[in-house]
Amino acid sequence: MGLVRNILLLCALLCWATAPARAQFVNNGSVISVQNGVALNINTDFINISGSILLFGDLNLSGNWANNDAAGAFQLASTGKVSLNGADQIITGSAKTIFPNLILAGTGIKKLGANADVRATLDLKDRELAIEDKNLELLATATNALSYSTGFISSDAKGYFYRHTNTADDYIFPLGSKITGTFIYRPVTVQAKDNLDNTIGLSFVNKDPSAEGYDRALKRFDVNEVNSHYFYLADQKNGTSQLEYQFAFDKNTDGDFNQLVNWINFGLWEKAGVSNVRPSGASQPDYKLITYTALKPASKLPLTMSFITPTNDPITIFNSFSPDGDGKNDTWLIKNIDLFPDNELTILNRWGSEVYRAKAYNNANAWDGKGLSKGTYFYLLKVTINNEAKVYKGFITLLRND
Repeated sequence: MGLVRNILLLCALLCWATAPARAQFVNNGSVISVQNGVALNINTDFINISGSILLFGDLNLSGNWANNDAAGAFQLASTGKVSLNGADQIITGSAKTIFPNLILAGTGIKKLGANADVRATLDLKDRELAIEDKNLELLATATNALSYSTGFISSDAKGYFYRHTNTADDYIFPLGSKITGTFIYRPVTVQAKDNLDNTIGLSFVNKDPSAEGYDRALKRFDVNEVNSHYFYLADQKNGTSQLEYQFAFDKNTDGDFNQLVNWINFGLWEKAGVSNVRPSGASQPDYKLITYTALKPASKLPLTMSFITPTNDPITIFNSFSPDGDGKNDTWLIKNIDLFPDNELTILNRWGSEVYRAKAYNNANAWDGKGLSKGTYFYLLKVTINNEAKVYKGFITLLRND
C-alpha cells in the first residue's frame, strides 16, 4: 500500500486566515505538490488565489472550494483525485477550476457556483451535483469517464452538463431534479453516428416550459399536448456528427407521450423528427424510452415530450420567409423535409409562371427567392412519406425590407 498521511500545511505553502464564520486555507502564489500515495486532508475551506497544485495523490476536502486563478488551479500533469467529503459543499471562485479527477462523497448537495471542468473521471456516487446556471464539462472521451450509483446532476437554472465524445457509443447524462421537493430522475443517452469529435451538452429544467418562455399553447396543429412538467435544452457546441438522443420518462407521472417536440424560431412547438417509443424494460415497468435522431447540430434547443394525433404527417410548411440577408428566416425551410428525400417542389408566381423547381428538396439548399420581388407565390410539394404519396399546396409570402 502507498503511504497515506496527513500533510501539515506550512506557512511557506499556505496562509491560515481566520474569519468570524470559519477558518480557511489560502494558497497565495505557492506551488503545492502532493505525491502519489499521499493524502492531503483539508478540514476547512480551501481558496486558491494564485499558484498551482501538482496533484498525484489525494486531496480530501471537507469545506468549500474556491479558485481565483485563471490557470485552473491544478497543473496539467496532475493525475490525482479530489474528493469532496463534507456536507453541502460548493465549488466556486472567480475563475474556472479544471479538476484532474473529481469524486463526490460525504453528505448533502454539492453545488457549482462557477464553471468547472473535469479532465479525466467524474464519480457522482450517491450525491446530487447541482450545477444550477453554471456549466460542467467532462473532457475525457471514454464512456466510463463518468460513474455513479444513485447520484445525478440537476440543472434547474439552465446550466449545462457537457461530455466530449469520439466514438459511436452510448454516453449517459444522469439528469434529475429535486426542485419540487419530489425527486425525479430523467436520464438521457446520446450516441453519435460516427467516431468524430463532438462536445454535447444537456440541461434538464424541471419547470413548466410556458413559465420559461416556451408557451405550450403555441404548437403544431396535430400536437394535442406538450409536457407541462419539464423540458431539456440540447447543445452540440462542437462537432457535426449526427446524434441519436434517447429520453426516459415515467408514463404515470409525466404522461404517456409518443413524440419528441422542439421549440423552433417561429415560436411554436414542432415535431423534432421521427420519434420511436418503447418500454424501458421489466426492471422499470412505468418508464418508457423515446428516441429520435437529430438531422443537424442543436444549439441550446428546447426539447420535451408530447402526445400527437397519429396522422402520418410530419411535414410542416410555413407561409412566409424574408430573404433580406439578416441571417434570420432567409430561406424557406420545410420542417422535416430532410427525412423524406423522395420529393419534388414547384414554385409559381401569381401569373402561373414557374420560378423554382427542385427534386429532393432539403433545408441545406433551401429556396432563397433570389432574383424575385416580394409578393405571394404558389407552391406545390409532392412527397412520399412512409410509402404514401402526399401532395401539399398553398401560398407562400416572400417578404423583403425594401
